[in-house]
Amino acid sequence: MENVVLNITIGERNKTENFLEFYKKQGIDFSLGTYGTGTASKEKLDLLGLDSVDKCILFSLMTMDKSKSFLHEIENSMQLKTIGAGLSFTVPLSSIDSLNSLKRYVKEIDEKKEDEGYDMDTENELIVVIANRGFTENVMEVARKAGAQGGTVVHARGTHHESDEKFFGTAIGAEKEMIFIVAKEEKTKDIMQAIKNEVGVNTPSGAVSFSLPINDTAGIIYY
Repeated sequence: MENVVLNITIGERNKTENFLEFYKKQGIDFSLGTYGTGTASKEKLDLLGLDSVDKCILFSLMTMDKSKSFLHEIENSMQLKTIGAGLSFTVPLSSIDSLNSLKRYVKEIDEKKEDEGYDMDTENELIVVIANRGFTENVMEVARKAGAQGGTVVHARGTHHESDEKFFGTAIGAEKEMIFIVAKEEKTKDIMQAIKNEVGVNTPSGAVSFSLPINDTAGIIYY
């Protein structure tokens, strides 16, 4: 689906309703949401004057055209350039089961634009790490040393059949943590290689990572 993207917004949990109200004003009626935890240390929170690392995470589908204005508006309206306020970015879709299915969630879809495509800007990438529960700090310590600034953690649980107990050498039925890290494209390989070497599947952390290209961003501050 060349003209449709997945938008992911990560913000402060106590402002979830503010984000949802913003989405509504932007004409986005359907979003999936969950809660997560930031990976900033207590010392870093104190240094930045922040009280909490609790996060809300929202997933929405929208057209590329819509996402351009959406990211501009959310950065200004939700003050995402303030440290700790959050970030928003878009990830391209490769396919969807049918255009009719897509129209249920994306009102602005234009069938004529679906063959036009769009320019990919991979200045940033989303690294997704799946690790055993309780090993987030181990993973993030390694990731930071390799160039990552921080991440957001979501608790998860693997599902499997008896015959599929192992995924890349790590058991997937146990409780897991998914860690989302946005990084510069040139640092992605170093971060993922460090995770593989130091906290990978043959370690207690059992971490597996993969990356996705990011089209556009709002609120990302590199320091």
